[in-house]
Amino acid sequence: MDALYDVLMQMNAWHWLIFAAGLLVLELLTGGTTYVLWPSAAAFIIALLHFILPMSWQVDWSLFALLTLILTVVGSAYLKPLLNKGGEADLNDRAARLVGQSAEIASDFTNGAGRVTLGDTQWQAVSADGDDLKAGAKVVIKSVNGVTLTVAPA
Repeated sequence: MDALYDVLMQMNAWHWLIFAAGLLVLELLTGGTTYVLWPSAAAFIIALLHFILPMSWQVDWSLFALLTLILTVVGSAYLKPLLNKGGEADLNDRAARLVGQSAEIASDFTNGAGRVTLGDTQWQAVSADGDDLKAGAKVVIKSVNGVTLTVAPA
């Protein structure tokens, strides 16, 4: 227990910077969940404060805990949605990328169901409003349900 006490007492700005960097590496290894990002930022702030004014280890760790709590709450509530907003939502969702594309009817629709050609592939399709569509007509993909496209006349 004395060894832990000695380590806590001797932490200076450089130790806090190393601790912050280690937490940042851990954040990168966890796949960017941002849960380790906030303690890393808190450790970095403690390091900056140490360069400005000396603090006791009790103040260091109390401030670290408080900053981690505040940054986690504020970051999760306000910053994380902003970071996720700018990304391409359907980047890895191939089905979602089909929505809005044009296709051509490959075979006549019967009872609102048939096949469409999209690129070099034929897909099962259903008409959005249940209409029977004729082969060769252009349609727009409205949604994807498994391997079945819901289409509407273009």
